Amino acid sequence: MERWADTVLRVAYTWTGNPQDAQDVCQTVLLKLLTRPERFPDPNRQRAFVLRVTVNCCKDLKKSAWAQKRVSLDAAADAAVTMPESGESPVLEAVLTLPEKYRQAVYLRYYEEYGVDQIAALMGCRPAQVSTYLYRGKAKLRTMLGGCDGQECFSE
Repeated sequence: MERWADTVLRVAYTWTGNPQDAQDVCQTVLLKLLTRPERFPDPNRQRAFVLRVTVNCCKDLKKSAWAQKRVSLDAAADAAVTMPESGESPVLEAVLTLPEKYRQAVYLRYYEEYGVDQIAALMGCRPAQVSTYLYRGKAKLRTMLGGCDGQECFSE
């Protein structure tokens, strides 16, 4: 729990966009890991397994009838929600405002340091699609942040 809680919570938040849903997913994932302990000789395989379970739990949450029919109190009251704290990075704030597919791809690539093939496996799409999401997400970030005109701002 100490090892994976933070990572699972951060990934779940990028998929759900809601801290309470992310906490629910985190709890579900950690319970699954505690009740079914897997042993991996390679730490990278264990990390991939944990993140795959997290992504699947997020997808299950979004598919559930309860999640599709509910409206948050904030949305009902037409209140503006600013999730990141004021001291957080403006780049992270901009990433969190991207559309879901771009947000997930950019977050997994630049914050979790996954490769395009790994992101494609996690998102359930082709690597070419992930590359497109990354390209378009970076372009949106560039305009949102008033960044550079060239590609050197996001060199890999």
